[in-house]
Amino acid sequence: MMIHWLIQSAQAHPELADGVILAGVLHPDEQIKLANLRTEKRQRDWLLGRWTAKQLIQEVVRQQTGQELTLPEIEVRNGRRGDPIVNGQLSMVNGQPQETDLNSLVTLSISHAHGHAFCAVVERPSWPIGADLEWIERRSEAFVADYFTAAERELVGQAAGEMRDVLVTAVWSAKEAVLKALHLGLTVDTRYVECMLPPVGERPSIWTPFAIRCDNNRLPRPAPSFNGWWRTWENFVLTLVVGEEVA
Repeated sequence: MMIHWLIQSAQAHPELADGVILAGVLHPDEQIKLANLRTEKRQRDWLLGRWTAKQLIQEVVRQQTGQELTLPEIEVRNGRRGDPIVNGQLSMVNGQPQETDLNSLVTLSISHAHGHAFCAVVERPSWPIGADLEWIERRSEAFVADYFTAAERELVGQAAGEMRDVLVTAVWSAKEAVLKALHLGLTVDTRYVECMLPPVGERPSIWTPFAIRCDNNRLPRPAPSFNGWWRTWENFVLTLVVGEEVA
């Protein structure tokens, strides 16, 4: 299964940082959605996320089908449970005429933090995928006690100094990614999901696997088995989780 990802900063397009509607980017329905967002920060984050997601989808479609879609031809809207849904029509696949919905080709996840957007796409329709982006900073022992399982608390307790902050951020980000993939967000206790990262002595700059366990006795619906990866980039933790394929 192919997973594609892209991270971008608002500074890559100064108009985005000012919340300006960029020409040649938004679908007409997205322009309506933007107008209904109440705060400038929400507008800036939303614009950055859409711009990044559309560029990623555009490239994936080009690779998969050979068709060139303009950004306004791609619509990213919120699904019933808040998950991003990709809408759009393809007329060609591998040079052959074929009417195809974009949402039958890909599933998308979007995350924002500190003026950056991180998006991931898997080449499967309606597939469990979660991407999360978190700024590395100090989080209190009370935070860890409230949101982490006993095994996760033991894991981060073995790290010292700066790596303790990295691991706490990574475990939290991993939980967020899993809950996004389950379309639950923070509507459930984060301890219903356990993310165990292998010990590391320094910030990993490549995708590093981690183990995921979901408590199906407590979650509102059974969770699939997941694969998960994490890495750092600048002062961020990036996490990706994707449902396992069944042979």
